[in-house]
Amino acid sequence: MNNDRNTTKIAIIVRSDKAESVYPAFILATTAASMGIKAEIFFTFWGLKAVIKGGPEEIEQEFRKQLSSQGKSFKGIPSLIDLINIARSSDNIQLYACSTTIEAMGITREMLLDNIEIVGAATFLSKHGGADSKVIVF
Repeated sequence: MNNDRNTTKIAIIVRSDKAESVYPAFILATTAASMGIKAEIFFTFWGLKAVIKGGPEEIEQEFRKQLSSQGKSFKGIPSLIDLINIARSSDNIQLYACSTTIEAMGITREMLLDNIEIVGAATFLSKHGGADSKVIVF
């Protein structure tokens, strides 16, 4: 990741495993990356489900059920795993798992998807304390 302080960045904090939090986080990050904006997503508490093996599939399945029960379709919405794979392969996106939450919830590195860096809140916030970062919380 480029640490140039003049580069526009967005920092996204995901604290929920609900589709209305996880999907917008990945859509914003991948859109920003396509525009040359650096995006970093920090997953904490229940938001960690999005980066735990099997978690994205569960989130998407619940979202599909919710839409279906409301008579709506999933048409035009990319799969969550596709969005995650785009993010993990992008040079403009970095994904982080909160070290404190991982420890508190008994999550191991092996339970995480590949290319997820484990950092503490202080490390993440130290990257985004300046005027060059925009912080979004879901």
